[in-house]
Amino acid sequence: MKSISNKKIDGDFFNPGSSKAETASILINNNAVSVFKGDECLYHLLKVQSVQDNKSIFLENGSLFVTKEELNAIDLKSLIPKTELILKNLDKFRLKSVIIILLTIIVLVIGYRFLFISFSSTLVYLFPHNWEKKIGESTYKTLSSTILERSQIPEKRRTDIKEKSQKIFKHSELYNYPEIKFNKSTILGPNALALPGGPIIITDDLIKLLKEDELILSVIAHEIAHIRDRHSLQQIIEIAGLSSIAWMIFGLDESILEEIVFIGINIWGLKKSRDLERDADLIALKLLEKSGMPKKSFIFAIEKLTKHYCIESKLEKSVCMSEVKSGWLSTHPTGAERLEYLKENIN
Repeated sequence: MKSISNKKIDGDFFNPGSSKAETASILINNNAVSVFKGDECLYHLLKVQSVQDNKSIFLENGSLFVTKEELNAIDLKSLIPKTELILKNLDKFRLKSVIIILLTIIVLVIGYRFLFISFSSTLVYLFPHNWEKKIGESTYKTLSSTILERSQIPEKRRTDIKEKSQKIFKHSELYNYPEIKFNKSTILGPNALALPGGPIIITDDLIKLLKEDELILSVIAHEIAHIRDRHSLQQIIEIAGLSSIAWMIFGLDESILEEIVFIGINIWGLKKSRDLERDADLIALKLLEKSGMPKKSFIFAIEKLTKHYCIESKLEKSVCMSEVKSGWLSTHPTGAERLEYLKENIN
């Protein structure tokens, strides 16, 4: 958010630990103030700790500025820290706000179900593939400089996996085969990622855990399914669209209301992610079958990954392996849930 105003607000300034007032003025800029004595800037962009009585502004260095007149609503919003603003708005959070939230949720659900799904599908279809590929390449570049390291897997092993994956690519209906990248990552652990338009990232830990080529290739088939159906791009467009709808509806100056709506959008995004993971699982089975590879290899891969997750999470193995209900904050279906529907689609 840019500076609300270039106007200076006059008042009395108290240095840290001092009871002596000095005539001064402040300039507000995004939850911070610059303190001036005449034309001299005493302090530049001090963070605001709190605002009391709409006049007393407590600053991060222990100083205090008291305005001559009460601050208006716009200045208060730009000064008060977000958490304090939410607490203040809780006092105003009454029946009217509840009704507005309910109506907004209804509008969002109706708009999503009857309008946005078809519209977003059209946007995904029209979105240029080369743009999508650039998004993926840019994301990979960022990950490479943060959480990814050079792979320690022997080059021959990586080349063999790449060559064997060509069978799956041939049946994927992709007009351009994304590159498979191998990386070491202490943060991601045994994992695979499909970035928009590629590349596909395979971690060293995944290869070490799964060991067998057929299991690794089944995971690659799952990631190819994500790229083929442009799942990452679909999520980006739909969540951005829903956020825009919420922003248009909420021309309201109630932070708590905005927080609830955007939390709801994030939870919806996680649910959407679980749905897309299920779709990619089922597509992976078809790709394996078309490629002449055993579909059961994907089940074995998920079993190994689920057992690893249970051990790493220090959960009771029998409970962890049988948990079929995903939490609200899960991006993937549980291992047990995935195994259940995968087995159903093999038999």
